[in-house]
Amino acid sequence: MPALSQVRVEKKETIQIVQAVEVKAFKSKNGVFFLGDCLKAMQQLADDSITLAFTSPPYHNAINYEEHVEKLQGKKARWERKEVSYTEYRDFLIDRFRELLRITKPGGYNVVNIAPVGWNGTRVALPFHFVSWMESIGWKFCEDIIWEKPIAKDRRSGVLLQHPYPGYYYPSLVSEYVFVFQKAAEKENKENIYWHRSKEEKERNRIDLKDYQGEMSKNVWKIRPVAPQENIHPCAFPVELASRVIKFYSYKDDIVVDIFAGSGQTLLAAEMQGRKFIGMDTQKEYVDYALEKIKNIEGQQKLTD
Repeated sequence: MPALSQVRVEKKETIQIVQAVEVKAFKSKNGVFFLGDCLKAMQQLADDSITLAFTSPPYHNAINYEEHVEKLQGKKARWERKEVSYTEYRDFLIDRFRELLRITKPGGYNVVNIAPVGWNGTRVALPFHFVSWMESIGWKFCEDIIWEKPIAKDRRSGVLLQHPYPGYYYPSLVSEYVFVFQKAAEKENKENIYWHRSKEEKERNRIDLKDYQGEMSKNVWKIRPVAPQENIHPCAFPVELASRVIKFYSYKDDIVVDIFAGSGQTLLAAEMQGRKFIGMDTQKEYVDYALEKIKNIEGQQKLTD
């Protein structure tokens, strides 16, 4: 029998963890980072135990994370894409988001950053297929937010400059989707995350609205992407993106999970905003990197206490 342990995360929440052979747990002050397949990691968590999930799934056929890590280690000069069938990719995601549904509290949220992908000259409408997959396993679709990146990473729009004729228009890709899903509750009046909160807890989580009437009140968020030199992960999303999601869809001391945590941007945002966190990733280099960043934030918070 695996041994049962607990990660203390203050009085309000305790993350229950069963240590398993396939999954290693690295504890931090306010949470835990699992090294291993997120499906196996989630199987160690209790039903209805987290309030919010925010993640960006691995891009289909875009990144070979194992080889990317080998490049970081100096074992490879470059990494190559690893082809995975679309059906296999779909089943991979459905299995994991179904398990995420189990561990999410009724009324809790699953927010996913996702974008269309290109492969063999074809642009695949992954986000729109993804919504259907999530609905098929029980997630309720709530909102679609567009993350607009002020800096374009490609030169697709240049095709029209070279060939100024109809049919040559390929706009530069400067946006991704942020889809908000929710787990239904048994009773309609409890299908939210605030019905049981005290007046004091609501006041403690009051959102500063000084900038709200501008960009944040709309479903297009303009946030600068992470530059390659700012993070070891090949496709890290900015902490600001995770911070907004956490601020709008959770309360302090709630547990936030990222099942594809990578370099820990969600966990870092959770730490900065007083939430508990659970991260999961298969690459130890990313886990070590994330834990070091979180440790630095914890140190800075101690200095200001």
